[in-house]
Amino acid sequence: MKAILMGAVAVAALATQLSAGSVNVTFTGANGQKDSSGYLISPYTASINGVSTTIYCDDFANTVANGQTYAANETNLGSGNLSLTRYGAISNTLQTQSGTQTYDGQQLYEMAAWLTTQFAGQNSANGDIQDTMWDLFNPAGNPNSHPPTPSSTSWLFAAESNYSSINASSFDILTNVSATLSGRNQTQEFLLTVPVAQAPEPASMGLLGLGMILLSILGRRKLFPAAVATRKEEGV
Repeated sequence: MKAILMGAVAVAALATQLSAGSVNVTFTGANGQKDSSGYLISPYTASINGVSTTIYCDDFANTVANGQTYAANETNLGSGNLSLTRYGAISNTLQTQSGTQTYDGQQLYEMAAWLTTQFAGQNSANGDIQDTMWDLFNPAGNPNSHPPTPSSTSWLFAAESNYSSINASSFDILTNVSATLSGRNQTQEFLLTVPVAQAPEPASMGLLGLGMILLSILGRRKLFPAAVATRKEEGV
């Protein structure tokens, strides 16, 4: 029983490590392209623990400055734990091709993640893609913050149709430490693509860890009777 309890604790610890981690971020700039309202849009660049990384903004309510350095929680979108993100706990009702539908935070982030894959060079559509990303988390997410309205709903409908096709574990969410949903004057939140070699698979890793623990327990149970039988044969 004690071994099983220790195994459960180990699996819980593994899941926590996979779900999030604190990193040092320095925002290093925008690409110079703007949307139709004059706002600088994704992709941007940042140094994360000293590594130059491309990032995409999902948070219109807050700001970041060139050269700004801050501590952030990096949460894997496939972890199943969005407690350290800005919008993980919200829901938002969005227009669909046949009416409206309410999506939870996980779904909204997955739509935003899919939209990050649609940016291309200096394409004129990039402004609408960015505005659609910002609008996913409003007005329910930030009732006092109103991002630019996309010129059409085409990217929203595309995100609703395609978000389930992404591998959520291939994306991380970068949220300033001690982030809150309400209020302004915080650091903007970003998404980034995790390199394939580094992308965690929380569910698979958790099951693997649990399987190894159970195998260890079963192995000990099988070996113990054999050791007793050997001692009896030897007259011990």
